Amino acid sequence: MNYKYILSMMAICALLTLNSCKKSEEALTPSGITDGYVLPQGNNAFDQTIVDDYTKYNTYLLYKFDREDIYWTPTGYTIPTLTNGYWSPGHEVAMAEETYIPAQLELIKTSLFDLYPEKFLKKFLPSKILLCSKVDSIAMGFDANWQYVKLQKSVGAYSYYNTICVNYGNVNITTMTAADKTAFLKKVNAMLVENFLSRGLTAPTNIFINSADYATAMTTYAQSYGKGIISGYSGITPLGDWGAYIKAMVTLSETQLNMDVEMPESWVYPTPEPLGILNPKIDINGQIRKRYDIVRDYFITEYGIDLQTIGNAANPSN
Repeated sequence: MNYKYILSMMAICALLTLNSCKKSEEALTPSGITDGYVLPQGNNAFDQTIVDDYTKYNTYLLYKFDREDIYWTPTGYTIPTLTNGYWSPGHEVAMAEETYIPAQLELIKTSLFDLYPEKFLKKFLPSKILLCSKVDSIAMGFDANWQYVKLQKSVGAYSYYNTICVNYGNVNITTMTAADKTAFLKKVNAMLVENFLSRGLTAPTNIFINSADYATAMTTYAQSYGKGIISGYSGITPLGDWGAYIKAMVTLSETQLNMDVEMPESWVYPTPEPLGILNPKIDINGQIRKRYDIVRDYFITEYGIDLQTIGNAANPSN
């Protein structure tokens, strides 16, 4: 028997198997993995701004992208789909019109980048920001006859996985009012927080965790608020509560957080917006203010950003 021949054939088979596996893996690898992107994507003057932003923040601002970039996640594609008359939630987008990208980049700069120190943005920005002419949130609703219908709403920004889709890469950016810009600022910053919380990029400190009793069961908002827990009274965790405080600071002004509101009834679901959580009517034991300060001081010390300034900017009339 020719053993050299057998060994040679075995080696060839092994190489073919490895190459076959490699090709299969490459075919399954989404273009959403950022190592595959090349900047600049064109030779426009604004491309240099995009390159500079990537160099500074390690985030791709893309105006040319495909299906994988829009919908891919590690668990599958998040495409809104009609199944048995029911629309799955998600988003639909379209690429920005290049004519309006310079103004769109300026909008992102003033509404997002300029509000935070570079250290914070390097840590918490997603791997890519898609520049879009259309960003629609898709959900399921009912018509007058209680039949399922597709609810499609234009939004300023949408967050999913490691991506934020940003709207206004269209002619509408030329007629944005001050109110429109404020609404966009509020939305895009809320999406940033939602994005980095979903990726687990921040965690509660031990001081925060130990400042509230999560072990004892609760049945009312009065009980949870009395402990300084603002994320609800059932199934709550320190991590969820940490995120709830961050969201409160970024989306609401100090005036709104201190406004006079009534304690919500226990049947209210989902957990109410945190309006008035710093008011004594809600913060009955002063624990919410104490824990609010822990979170606020942490980001000031660690990243040089007072998150409450974002919420104040997003709600200038409140």
